Amino acid sequence: MKHVLMGVPEGEDFASYEKEIPVSVEDLKPILGWAKDDDCVYDYRLTAEQINAIEQLCSLKLPTDLMLFLTGNACYTSPIDTPSGH
Repeated sequence: MKHVLMGVPEGEDFASYEKEIPVSVEDLKPILGWAKDDDCVYDYRLTAEQINAIEQLCSLKLPTDLMLFLTGNACYTSPIDTPSGH
């Protein structure tokens, strides 16, 4: 399972930031309040507390000027890594 943080500017519809984070479903369960393993397949808008917990867990600093979402996908491929038209 790949977990990706996506940042969307306020009032926009598309992400201008994305970062894959090296965490497991088990790591994220207490942060996101997931009860079941398949809760991870949905997209979640993150609260300030969740962002802080993910920053500490992954030892990183996330943008503060974007709405941050967490998405999980077993087959996620970044559009940045995929040649257009393929």
